[in-house]
Amino acid sequence: MAYAQTTITGRVTAAKEGIPLPGVSIVVKDMTIGTTTDAAGNFSLSVPEAGKVLRFSFIGYVSQDVPINNRAVINIKLAENTKLLEEVVVIGYGTQRRSELTGAISSVKPEDIIETPVLRVEQALQGRVTGVQVSNVSGQPGDAPTVRIRGIGTSGNAAPLYIVDGFPVGGIDYLNPNDIESMEVLKDAASAAIYGARAANGVVLIKTKSGSKDGKMHVSYEGYVGVQNPWKKLDLLDAREYAIMMNEGAANAGVTPPYSDVNKFSGGTDWQSELFGENEKIMNHQIAVSGGNDKTSYYTNFSYFDQNGIVGGDKSNFKRYTLRLNADNQVKSFLRVGTNLAYTNINRRAIDPNQEFGGLLSNAINLDPLTPVFETDPARLGSSLYASPYIVRDANGNVYGISPYVAQEVVNPLARLAVMNGTTKVDKLVANAYADVELTKGLTFRSTFGIDLAYVTNNNFNPRYYLNSAQQNTNSLVSKETIKYYTWQAENVLNYSKAFGEHDLGLTLGTTALRSEADNVFASKTGLVTNDPAMAYLNLATDATGAQAGGYFGENALLSFFGRVNYNFNERYLLSGILRRDGSSRFGRENQFATFPSISAGWIISNESFFPEQSIVNFAKLRASWGQNGNENIGNYTWASVIGVGRGYTFFEGDERYISGASPVKVANPFLEWETSEQTDIGLDLYFFDNRLSLEADYYIKTTKGLLVDAPIPGTVGNNAPTVNGGEVRNKGIELALTYTGNINDFSYRTSINGSFNRNEVLSINNAEGVLIGANFATYGIVSRSIPGQPFAYFWGYETDGIFQNAEEVASYKNSSGALLQPNAQPGDIRFRDLNGDGVISDADRTNIGNPTPKMVLGYNLDLKYKNFDFSAFFNGAFGHQIFNGTRRHDLVTSNMQTKFLNRWTGEGSSDKYPRFTWNDANGNYTRISDIYIEDGDYVRLKTLQVGYNFSNNALSKIYLSNMRVYVSADNLLTFTEYTGFDPEIGARNTLDIGVDRGIYPQARIFRVGLNATF
Repeated sequence: MAYAQTTITGRVTAAKEGIPLPGVSIVVKDMTIGTTTDAAGNFSLSVPEAGKVLRFSFIGYVSQDVPINNRAVINIKLAENTKLLEEVVVIGYGTQRRSELTGAISSVKPEDIIETPVLRVEQALQGRVTGVQVSNVSGQPGDAPTVRIRGIGTSGNAAPLYIVDGFPVGGIDYLNPNDIESMEVLKDAASAAIYGARAANGVVLIKTKSGSKDGKMHVSYEGYVGVQNPWKKLDLLDAREYAIMMNEGAANAGVTPPYSDVNKFSGGTDWQSELFGENEKIMNHQIAVSGGNDKTSYYTNFSYFDQNGIVGGDKSNFKRYTLRLNADNQVKSFLRVGTNLAYTNINRRAIDPNQEFGGLLSNAINLDPLTPVFETDPARLGSSLYASPYIVRDANGNVYGISPYVAQEVVNPLARLAVMNGTTKVDKLVANAYADVELTKGLTFRSTFGIDLAYVTNNNFNPRYYLNSAQQNTNSLVSKETIKYYTWQAENVLNYSKAFGEHDLGLTLGTTALRSEADNVFASKTGLVTNDPAMAYLNLATDATGAQAGGYFGENALLSFFGRVNYNFNERYLLSGILRRDGSSRFGRENQFATFPSISAGWIISNESFFPEQSIVNFAKLRASWGQNGNENIGNYTWASVIGVGRGYTFFEGDERYISGASPVKVANPFLEWETSEQTDIGLDLYFFDNRLSLEADYYIKTTKGLLVDAPIPGTVGNNAPTVNGGEVRNKGIELALTYTGNINDFSYRTSINGSFNRNEVLSINNAEGVLIGANFATYGIVSRSIPGQPFAYFWGYETDGIFQNAEEVASYKNSSGALLQPNAQPGDIRFRDLNGDGVISDADRTNIGNPTPKMVLGYNLDLKYKNFDFSAFFNGAFGHQIFNGTRRHDLVTSNMQTKFLNRWTGEGSSDKYPRFTWNDANGNYTRISDIYIEDGDYVRLKTLQVGYNFSNNALSKIYLSNMRVYVSADNLLTFTEYTGFDPEIGARNTLDIGVDRGIYPQARIFRVGLNATF
């Protein structure tokens, strides 16, 4: 059948300049018929009789729907899109236009999250938000990255507060990133003060998706499959090089070299290749259904994610199922109700990703290349080394090799992997319901109630095994632990807004009540009747004498009152004030409540009458803020003297009797109060060239007061010291973000770069030592610490001054009394500096040898689109920090090593960096922590590279699709760094243990193919 058609012509120009706009998209609304304007802005389009409206859209301009009304010629002027300034931003208990913000708030758009598919939501912040440092703790699936907003300000938990749909959650690994509609980061104290006691480390606000109101149901599928491989392997000694080095080490120690003919060795076992997986799977699939009308909307999504690790395969696996249902309904003209519900099931198996004592990668680095993966020599299998009945075999009965050369924790990593059988299962429900009531015009009341309920089950089976004489287990053990976490929160909030003349006023008043509890039960038993992990149940363990049971219960509560005033005069002068008062059970009864104030102001200079009319700067705003936030995340009962059980004492009442009892664990401190973060921020927002170019800049000073430390008390007290407030830390820095958007005909582009510069300094620590101890390494002791005048958790060690090249240099290195500074040194040993000049090389000479916290973090993003094709590249980097490379166990002298140690000192002039290799390190070349362990940690990484294609509507309409996109992408494709370890991106084990590489689980290089389709 033929239908009548009308040809419509016209021209599209810019409303402001009147210039023609080429490449404008014109489509018949609700149809797949369309065209674009030519270089002169002209178009011609055949429209069927059923066509009633044309839609004109163009990047950087406001789209228009224009009724045809029987016209043959339609000329349109498109207005510039100022949505960057009119964009609504979530600010906590409300929203504001971006142009009205007076605090430092950064946003991550949903397309940025989708563009770089991530397992965890935190990873979407990396390199995209100024002032936020995100470092992956490891490349293991499911490991939470380290997130720091404007530096480290506490010795406790430094993670930010996460608020999802108005509810504070204990962790966000349950979230499906594709469910997110918006994500805002409140960085300054003024923005975060509305959350008071929990906001000292910054706040991340997450809003999940809701349904549409167009009266249609939308069904979409998004998914990808991919493969993962290691992006780097270390250059380790092969069998011959290992034998040469061991002979040399023995000879330098006065021991007979162990290998008479090194030339008989070649190649050897490449433990890295044996341990690393190839083409390990990663996949994600999800189906979303959404829709609604002007009364009701709904959004539901089911997702499945599965990722194996590149180390350990399915024994380093993260599997997650999520189900979300969001709905709201306009019950009456004055009443709207809604609910957000999310259920998540997580099944996880994991290894320790950064461990020098028996870590898999530490084993792969340090185990000698002479030992085979499987031992097949009958003579060796008949030796005492393999005499144990619990030697480890694979599924085919092959015996894993045992090293006769390296001992202690360094064992065959594949054998160790074979006996690892831990699993974690999480069932989590996060739900909240709300009711919005419009009491009168401009005055609304919202009441919400939410819960976070999680059951965590840890199962472990430790079979009988023999890895070497130091790593064996002759009695199998099975254990099970169940933890219930439950939090409820009730909030009631009044919001009032009123515009009168040139004045806009907004008022917020609210209350919050929150209670959290954790309930744990644990049991273990030995003597399992089988060595099969699949049968590892408590009731199959027979040794009743080895049975153990335990548990704990903890709870805390928070009660808060808060208010906010926002004032806007004539879109020029902005003012905001917040006051929040919090009471927490985690603090002493004398200081359970605290008040957190803030004030911020903004001046939109570009709206002033004196601001010149020109086409370069179209928006300029100056911001300033001050405020205080608290940190109540210090654990339960820190202020109290809890009673410890199982404590014994011997009494003499005629005869000796040992009685088990209970006693206080430490001295109480009812005056313990909040860690308080005080911050001043000055910011500038500029938009140029009709909002195509934007610049956001901030300068801040953030001081954390009342750091928690153990009080200095005399030993005569007879108990552990109480926790007191006694320290200060300061962070100050600059943040810059620059974005440019443009188009040329069918080609559009967007590029952005951001940089954050932070300086961290400890101002005071008021414990007995004036020191906070940080990380330890192997058997060598303290690696990092914090003291006044230095960065938080700086590396603490000796400065070196090259290598003694000859005996004369050793003999001439004396103190003022003529005594040798290093009496045990020989030519080829390290010369340590006597920094304090006391004539002795001792701990008093240890100093700052490196800072694990980057001074600058960088992000760069490039998006290109040409017709139906799109391309994106995302880089991130960190600079100005150091890494402690502890990948070799120097305390185990026969451990393997990287080939860089072949450049050791072998004679005068041969090396001034690496000392001679010896089994007898009398000089402490490696047993003394020094700058020889420290390396530059700078890196730039091509995090994501993606190419996609969007199919045209004409093709899709035939298969009932409204949108379909296919893409290929690569993650961690390139990394530029001089660091010699596996990965320069090393997060924090805890706040005081940062940047120590013990054999880090590296991130994977991932190649993916994906499909997005909407029906």
